[in-house]
Amino acid sequence: MSDYGIDIALIQETFLKPNRPRACTIAGYVQLRTDRTHASRGGTALYYSRSLHCCPIDIPPLINMEATGCRLAMTGHRTLIIVSVSLPSPKPLHRRDLKALLALGMPSSSLVILIVKSQMGLSRTRLQW
Repeated sequence: MSDYGIDIALIQETFLKPNRPRACTIAGYVQLRTDRTHASRGGTALYYSRSLHCCPIDIPPLINMEATGCRLAMTGHRTLIIVSVSLPSPKPLHRRDLKALLALGMPSSSLVILIVKSQMGLSRTRLQW
C-alpha cells in the first residue's frame, strides 16, 4: 500500500476471525479490526501507516452495523475520527446506529468520516427512526 501513497485503508467484509489475530497484517501498517463472531463472512478493518499519529477508538454497541475506527491527530488541525462501517444485507439502517457513530466526534473532533459498505446500497436501505 505504501507504494501507492496510501496512509489509511478501510476494509469491509474481511472474513477474519478472532482465532487468527495476525491474519492479513501489512508491513508498515497498524491493523485494527472488528471480526464478526456470530456469523460467517463480515467484519471490518482499518489499516493506518505507522508514521501517523493514530489510536484506536472504542465503538459503542450497534444494532445492525459493524465498525472499526481510529482517532487521527494532526499538527495544526483538529482530530479526525475515521470509521470503517459495514451494514450487512438485508438489515435496515437504524438511526440509533448513525447517531452513535456520529457522536464519536463530539465535541472535540472536527469531523467524523464514515465509509459505509452495504450490499443493498444506502439509497435503497430502510431507515429505522
